[in-house]
Amino acid sequence: MRETQIAEGVYRVSGGVVNWYLIADRGKVTLVDAGAPGDWPLLLTTIASIGPSLQDIDCVLLTHAHSDHTGFAERARTDAGATVRVHADDEAAALSGTPGKSEGGAAAYLPMLVRPEAYRTLFGLMRRGGLRIVPVKEVTVFSDGELLDVPGRPRVLHAPGHTAGSCALFFEERSVLCTGDSLVTHDPFTGRNGPRVMPSVANADTAMAVRSLDHLAVARAEVLLPGHGGPWKQGVAAAVAAAHLAAQR
Repeated sequence: MRETQIAEGVYRVSGGVVNWYLIADRGKVTLVDAGAPGDWPLLLTTIASIGPSLQDIDCVLLTHAHSDHTGFAERARTDAGATVRVHADDEAAALSGTPGKSEGGAAAYLPMLVRPEAYRTLFGLMRRGGLRIVPVKEVTVFSDGELLDVPGRPRVLHAPGHTAGSCALFFEERSVLCTGDSLVTHDPFTGRNGPRVMPSVANADTAMAVRSLDHLAVARAEVLLPGHGGPWKQGVAAAVAAAHLAAQR
């Protein structure tokens, strides 16, 4: 798919596996996440189709520093002049290109490889260079509760667990919450659908990720836009409740 308009000035973009978002506001654009490195041409075609120029990209807000979300962030910084921002707890990973360890380590991925969905995810990311973080040479950090003075003016909701610095971004005026991988609607390793946290193989601390769900519920948004899976349009509170139930199974 290319872009899909979700709300006024809000576009979901995906080249497969992972979503990233454009928020257009008064002629400027905020990107929420940056897909995989190979998604750069998709960014160019998306920008051309919705109207602004590459130089109108003000910033890239990273929900966390994993390779399928940091993607082309460094290229957006150098070619578009955008700032790149991330939570302070993921700053080192974004700068170094070295993510933190997951709960099970590399060996924990082996049992997942019996699932066709896991193969689709891994090969899909491999084709687009999404298995390696491209270090971002300059980042600005943000913190929990901060209202960011960027297009769309989102508020940061820190939701650690998937990574130490995992965050959601609440665009209150549009009633949209971009959750990254702190709450997804599709598990890219098992193929299960519905609101849930990512599987433990991908998390730094799954128990913490589940506890962090309650912090997301403070955003009284109608639409939840995850890093993996389709939009959820039944409200954030309902998504959080469903994710808690999924974690108990």
